[in-house]
Amino acid sequence: MTRRPAGGRRRRRLWVSLAAALVLVALPVADRVCATVAEKRIAERIAARQHALSGTPQVTIGGFPFLLSAARGAFPAVEVEADAVTEEGRPVRATVELREVAERDGGYEAASAEADFTAPFDSVGAGLGSGTTLSADGAGRLRVVSEVLGLPLTVVAEPRLTGRTISLVPVTASFAGRPVDPAGPRISAAFADRKVVVPELPAGLTPTRVSVDDAGVTLHARGDDVRFT
Repeated sequence: MTRRPAGGRRRRRLWVSLAAALVLVALPVADRVCATVAEKRIAERIAARQHALSGTPQVTIGGFPFLLSAARGAFPAVEVEADAVTEEGRPVRATVELREVAERDGGYEAASAEADFTAPFDSVGAGLGSGTTLSADGAGRLRVVSEVLGLPLTVVAEPRLTGRTISLVPVTASFAGRPVDPAGPRISAAFADRKVVVPELPAGLTPTRVSVDDAGVTLHARGDDVRFT
């Protein structure tokens, strides 16, 4: 009986190992390619239906493997980021996180959704005058600095959400470096005019709170059993 050379067997095992490794590498790559194609298709679909958007949104489908989720018609997580413009022409950055997304009757349905709509400070401060600057105070509040008779007036206000109305409540104030009453009539009247009524949000989302950080003023919203086409 003729035996195969040991070197031949080793080479054959090496080629089998290399082939298996290539398959293991290729599968995730192919899966990611398919996911990218699906993300682009969803982004184009959203852009075609949401006319307030500026350009095409960025969509990220979570979960691996994508192909298995696609075969089931359900995805554990989908994130959408987009730039939009309000009815007043102010820019807003929107981020929506969808959980347990499934195809339903020609559209999609998510078990839950959480969204952030962030307006940069220059958008929030529109109409306050060129000498006014807005920033975060580091404690989740809005700092407004303006000039009165050539001297700085600084007011720190807390954003509050009541129903669908956003208001800014002054909590501290100083004029020319000296503390003043934030509840004084002039300051109170100025901030009373800055109330904003939140319009209807997409997919029936409900506003939950407002926060302030270095990115700007953010309206947070959520919804359950959210359906979108």
